[in-house]
Amino acid sequence: MTFDDTVPRPHESQPDLSTRSSLVAGLKEFSEERWIRFALVYTPLLRFWIRRKNVPVAQVDDVLQESFRSICTGIGSFERDAARGTFRGWLRAIVERRVADHFRSQPPEFSIPQDRLANVATPLQKEPEAIESEQQVLEEIRARALELVRRSTTEKTWQMFWMSAVEQHPTAEIARHFGVTTAAVRVAKQRVLQRLRELLVEDFGETAGPTPDHSL
Repeated sequence: MTFDDTVPRPHESQPDLSTRSSLVAGLKEFSEERWIRFALVYTPLLRFWIRRKNVPVAQVDDVLQESFRSICTGIGSFERDAARGTFRGWLRAIVERRVADHFRSQPPEFSIPQDRLANVATPLQKEPEAIESEQQVLEEIRARALELVRRSTTEKTWQMFWMSAVEQHPTAEIARHFGVTTAAVRVAKQRVLQRLRELLVEDFGETAGPTPDHSL
């Protein structure tokens, strides 16, 4: 995936996308198109977590596929609440379980001691470098989501959204610039935000909460 000058790269200003997401509800419908888009956006994050667990490079894709299989199987029972944790925390818990399964399945000479498997880092135990690296991946995910939406949106609609949500120009000014009504500008902005809600969850910018108790 390539990015042009319209789409923010990591560390550049990006819009606030913390509104309520429809991603989880969409995935529960088991739409092939939604799952493909989910994989395109979230693969870097899952791959990052897998690599952080020292899975050999040649075996990362195997663990990634098993993780996606578990996500697909378990999404129907996922509910976001304070006790069960965020969607991102739920995804990370699944990846960690699939990594543990992977190492348990290795021949004895390549196995990892059980005490190491049990030592799963929590957000409070992360090194500063790890937190910074994960944040870079999260920024890449947001950029991927923006790029996917931009490609499926007319240029005029995208520019009105960008000027409103990112550059924060007054609605009336944007309307004059494009020769449309202020209502048309608001509709364009909401149309793009709705598509983004189908790709990003509302806890996207938060630190993952308590690890949910889903046995997948």
